[in-house]
Amino acid sequence: MMIFQQKYAPRIFGDLIFPDTNTRQRLKEFACNQRHGSLIFHGPYGTAKTTTAKMLVELRSTGLDYGGVDFYRASDMNHAAFDVISNTQSMQKMCGVQVPVTIIDEIDQVDDKLQYKLRWELDLRSGNGCFIFTTNNLHRVDPGLVDRCDVVELPAANSQHWFNRARWILNQEGVTMSDAKLRALLNTCDGSIRDLMRALEDAVLRQPANTPTPPKPQLRVVSSK
Repeated sequence: MMIFQQKYAPRIFGDLIFPDTNTRQRLKEFACNQRHGSLIFHGPYGTAKTTTAKMLVELRSTGLDYGGVDFYRASDMNHAAFDVISNTQSMQKMCGVQVPVTIIDEIDQVDDKLQYKLRWELDLRSGNGCFIFTTNNLHRVDPGLVDRCDVVELPAANSQHWFNRARWILNQEGVTMSDAKLRALLNTCDGSIRDLMRALEDAVLRQPANTPTPPKPQLRVVSSK
């Protein structure tokens, strides 16, 4: 059986939750290869920054021979990584990717000198590729690097943004819940989507899908003759 969080993980762009229509439109344009600048996603833990970044990169190469996502954790970043990134982006361009994208997760944990080097990579290689950075601590990212990126906040999950998605998930599971009760449930979460999904899973397990009540057995009347 599929894990609940995996079952309802975003599959398409429409599944992603954004704070406003302007942010949604900008990122949709990026996914459709209409924007090519580098991005920084920032916000609290569990707000789908990495998930969003990976989906955008996959959408940009839809239908091309090149597959996969060029993804680096902060611990992967060293001076040698820059040559690897350059070679990978060149290979992607040969496969038809208009402007390849490299994701660097938790950029605030990358060494300050490497962050400084990245700002020049953005300047020198803007025509060859771009980056998506994620961080929980925007104030710890090199200011010059931030200035070179489109900064996108993915805020904590709340009942306003997540109500319709949460309602859809419960409907898929056959769980009935009043609007007031659902909002109260969403408000118990700490803003993390992971925490929110655990709360929805609890609701599903405590109120299983509507199953028909089995008919009561009928007493057989035996005629006495």
